[in-house]
Amino acid sequence: MPYEKTSAVAVPQLPLENLGDVASMMLQAMQESPAPMMLTNATGDILRVNTAFEQATGYAFAELAGRNPSLLKSGLQGTGFYRSMWSQLRRTGRWQGEIWNRRKDGRLFQEHLSIIALRGTEGNPDYYLGTYAAQAPRGASRDRSRDGATDATTGLPSRQAFAGAADRLCGRHGVVHVLALDIDGFTELNELHGLESGDAVLRQMALRCTEVAAANGRAAVVARVGPDEFAIALAGCRTRGGEEIDAVQPFAARLYARMAMPFDLGSGQSLHVSVSVGLASLVRGCGTATEALLHASVARQQAVPGLPTLQRYEDQDGQRRMAIALREAVRLEQITLAYQPKVALATGRLAGVEALARWVLPDGTAVPPSEFIPLAERRGLIGALGDSVMDTALAQIRAWCDDGLPAPVVAVNFSALQFQRENPTQRLALAMDRHGVPAGLLELELTESLLIGDIDVVMQSLRTFRDLGVTLSIDDFGTGYSSLAYLRRFPIQYLKIDRQFVSAMASDTSACEIVRLIVEMAHRLNLRCIAEGIETVAQLELLKAMGCDEGQGFLLARPMPPLAMDEVLAGRLPWAHLFDGEAAATQPVRAGEAHGTVVERRSVSCATD
Repeated sequence: MPYEKTSAVAVPQLPLENLGDVASMMLQAMQESPAPMMLTNATGDILRVNTAFEQATGYAFAELAGRNPSLLKSGLQGTGFYRSMWSQLRRTGRWQGEIWNRRKDGRLFQEHLSIIALRGTEGNPDYYLGTYAAQAPRGASRDRSRDGATDATTGLPSRQAFAGAADRLCGRHGVVHVLALDIDGFTELNELHGLESGDAVLRQMALRCTEVAAANGRAAVVARVGPDEFAIALAGCRTRGGEEIDAVQPFAARLYARMAMPFDLGSGQSLHVSVSVGLASLVRGCGTATEALLHASVARQQAVPGLPTLQRYEDQDGQRRMAIALREAVRLEQITLAYQPKVALATGRLAGVEALARWVLPDGTAVPPSEFIPLAERRGLIGALGDSVMDTALAQIRAWCDDGLPAPVVAVNFSALQFQRENPTQRLALAMDRHGVPAGLLELELTESLLIGDIDVVMQSLRTFRDLGVTLSIDDFGTGYSSLAYLRRFPIQYLKIDRQFVSAMASDTSACEIVRLIVEMAHRLNLRCIAEGIETVAQLELLKAMGCDEGQGFLLARPMPPLAMDEVLAGRLPWAHLFDGEAAATQPVRAGEAHGTVVERRSVSCATD
């Protein structure tokens, strides 16, 4: 409503301690009010909050004085919401409505907020007074919080409230992407650490989901829809083909990166957890948010625990057809390999390559590994696919040797399911003998999930691989089931730092610190570190300064076919300019030259016994 001068409260622009008796009584009334209240100056700096406000938010006044109320923002309401609020305040001197805020402990809460401008003698707004109420006045909002609409533990909307909000979001934007996120092993987490720790993880998970959604810049709804399941509805735009999934992939990557950070359990304890995420898209007029959430949950259940890949909902017929096509592609040897160089960061020399599976359909469509590898694991094809990849990699090593090129150590991903097959060491030994490739030219990249089985059995199997002479590394270290006790006992030589940490180093001090600690820990355990996903010079320089041994990523070299790799082996290094001319093309790199380990890398002859 418009400001009327006769009803204004005149407050001179003086320090609050020097106000007159009337203003002092107003401040006393504010302090003793049972409703949470906040007083700011004209620029929005907090001058006073009352005891009820401190109790409601968990913040003491000393933590708020002089700061902007934006520190309470939940991230659930976009910049347009706040622009509209301030526009009305400046125009009429009043605003009221429902607002989502965040307590100090990270929990979200919805309240009804009334703001009035307190004008000075010249009629200008010198102060703003905000009063919160847990329930909106009758008729103030049809969307006010209802019983059961908010989760008590996290402060997020409930499943029912999410469905309604997501349907409305779809009505406004035409397309909504619904992501279902589940905490892997949450029941075991509660059993091992207690329910209070479980609740702490839930609250931090809610906060992280909200922060990622808010930073995305598009309208979103975040909710807790199950004991250990969260949902995010992300506004999109209707596009052709698969472009809508491409639009949400970067969001999912940021979500996984945020979840990879340790969760604080209190008392100096922290914990890493992994999440599984499923996606379903909802188009206006073609279903409901409830159905989309169900489909996203189905997709999430098909995800491989610990593998940070977004699983999209597909009907069973589609999955079956894709599995048949993959089986046929493996049989016809249509799975090809690209090779991404690994670079010794101290010298710029070539330290090895990673073999990466590629599948191109007959019509020329490339199927991402993040789709067909989980499909192979779910459909029991990972053994045949893994054998095909290994066979192709060994054949290529032999071809480089026969061509007189200095064959690099080739790293091949070896899944937990492959590892658990009968006689995996014997299978590998026979394949190497068939191609005439020495074990010293092969590296197996193992996932951390492999380390959670029967430790004695895993230990014995790893020793047989080491006795065979192959190099062993732990892939995506820090995102799964890391255990320092196991690392000390397992006969591995390399830790591969996950790209989620590397990509966040330049902007996130905690991610940078995690990478530094992994490098230092690895060297203390006589292990070497490989950083993947290096995409910027800043990341490269940070890793070099930390003493990280090797790296790979688009900044250094993209995955390339064998013919292009021949050029690299011949000495034409695409990353040489990043190392001030220090790179020496084909000189052997000793894995222990910097930190005293005894393993040699690339100093292996192509000859076999």
